[in-house]
Amino acid sequence: MRPRGSGRTGRFLRGVIPLAALLVLALVVAVASGRIDLDALRDPSSWFAPAAADEAQATVVRVVDGDTLIADVDGERTRVRLLNIDAPELHHGTQAQECLGPEATAFLARRLPEGTTVTLAFDREREDRYGRTLAGVYEGDSLVNAEVAEAGLALPVLFEPNDRFYAAVVDASDDAERAGRGLFDPASGCGG
Repeated sequence: MRPRGSGRTGRFLRGVIPLAALLVLALVVAVASGRIDLDALRDPSSWFAPAAADEAQATVVRVVDGDTLIADVDGERTRVRLLNIDAPELHHGTQAQECLGPEATAFLARRLPEGTTVTLAFDREREDRYGRTLAGVYEGDSLVNAEVAEAGLALPVLFEPNDRFYAAVVDASDDAERAGRGLFDPASGCGG
């Protein structure tokens, strides 16, 4: 008679038990870090539910400034902040107008006039602390966020974890800097 734990079954269990322990540890870490939502796992009807849409169609209502617009999304007016760019500000309350703020606003207004159909592409966080919808704004196949940066009228900005459009914006801004456009134009008086 063989001692218990010997043979194929014993070798199998000696290999499986550490693997099972590793999987349990990974599950505990994922739950503790918030990567797995236990409440969602308890509801089997949600197991195969589609993820939240990562895009939405919208119609431009008006441009607020060089990196913000109001759009109609499914019949609701929505304030949209273009992700991964920071355009110079207009005068708001006590905040002073920044260099090329009006030009950045005019650029975006010309690029996306009222009635323009756009696609809002979302990243990990869909709203900022001010309740604005955060998105990459596409008109056709063109990422408007990058166009504003390429004109030299916005700088790249990264607010983690939203980095989906960051590389395109950095490339566009680098092009503007090499060409001396907008904020990078010494004649602008913006310190470019």
